[in-house]
Amino acid sequence: MNTSVKNVVESALVALLAAACCLWFLISAAHVDGEPSPALMTFLALGLAAALMAHWVFMALALRRSGRGLLPWMLALVFLCPLGTVALLALLSAGDDPRAQV
Repeated sequence: MNTSVKNVVESALVALLAAACCLWFLISAAHVDGEPSPALMTFLALGLAAALMAHWVFMALALRRSGRGLLPWMLALVFLCPLGTVALLALLSAGDDPRAQV
């Protein structure tokens, strides 16, 4: 994996970590005694949405820089959220260059 792709993948993983933290706090806040704060729930949901969008944008940049097809991989990333990311990261870390095979 070249340096430009590696930097974008690291940013995508940081965004995914932020999304996981927002999801964790959102679930934890929903299970408090009484009624949870609507403002807290709203901000955590917005944080989760923003972090997922950032993750998808960074993964799209990694796809573009690695020379892979954007549309099929982005569909896999969105619809198979954790599995698509794991599969793409495994292929990118293997250093498989599709342009060298042609």
